[in-house]
Amino acid sequence: MRFSKTELRVLWQTAIGKRQVSQIALALNKDQSQIYRIIKTLEKKGFATLEKGIITPLENTHVSILLQELSRRPNIADNLSGCGIKLFTAILEPKSVFQITKETGIKRSTVFYKLKEAARNSFINVSEKRYFLNGKIWPKVKEFLIESKKYGETNDKRIPPGAVIYYKNEKEVVFSTKTECDASLTGFSAYEQFGIKLLPVDYMYYLPKRTLTKQEVFLHSLYRAEKEGDARDFILIALFYLKHKKEFKGVRHGIIDNINKVLQGEKVMYYPTLAEIKERAEVYDI
Repeated sequence: MRFSKTELRVLWQTAIGKRQVSQIALALNKDQSQIYRIIKTLEKKGFATLEKGIITPLENTHVSILLQELSRRPNIADNLSGCGIKLFTAILEPKSVFQITKETGIKRSTVFYKLKEAARNSFINVSEKRYFLNGKIWPKVKEFLIESKKYGETNDKRIPPGAVIYYKNEKEVVFSTKTECDASLTGFSAYEQFGIKLLPVDYMYYLPKRTLTKQEVFLHSLYRAEKEGDARDFILIALFYLKHKKEFKGVRHGIIDNINKVLQGEKVMYYPTLAEIKERAEVYDI
């Protein structure tokens, strides 16, 4: 989630009681047309609604917390704007610059700039070259980031209500639902396309709709297994992996590492045994 400084300042104005577009435009020295466009963007991001020139913040936990903090400390807009929310969410736990860039995809130079900017108002702490949010001085910001992360992991306007999200970013989302929808089948729901016919209890989908490769389908099933930790899913992944092993040499994932240990005869907690995998493999002639 990204916000411009102006978007955050519009939210700040709503937090201190200004709800009319004309009031906000005057306070921020902006054209009313520009404020309308900004509020429409905030609508898309799930932070506010606009009706008859009145902006109304949504009553979600993370939205309420952000407004509370903006009303008290409007200068947090400088830290949270741009890639700020993504970066500071990543350092709710201490991380090095390398770990931050790897997890977020933010350019190294941008990470350094944002960290340097944040250090000026004690927004972050650093210990042994590992950076983390200063929750003691900014407890409400930390609370907002945690609640925002929870909300983002369970809600997305692109998918049906009640769907379970396994992976998402601004461009794509992998999810499951009990109902059919206009999206690409993936994960376990697409295994049949590659030789393993299953009777899944729900549908796994990918958006935006397009033709997926075998590797993508496999990776999406790993996302689900990683989140749910179901031994039955591990067995299915093991079967798909064995059937197409040569094509998955470049796939790196902890689940694959553990499955390889099981295939070598080791016992791994929460994973099926080699005997269980062999039994199911015979059913699919693998």
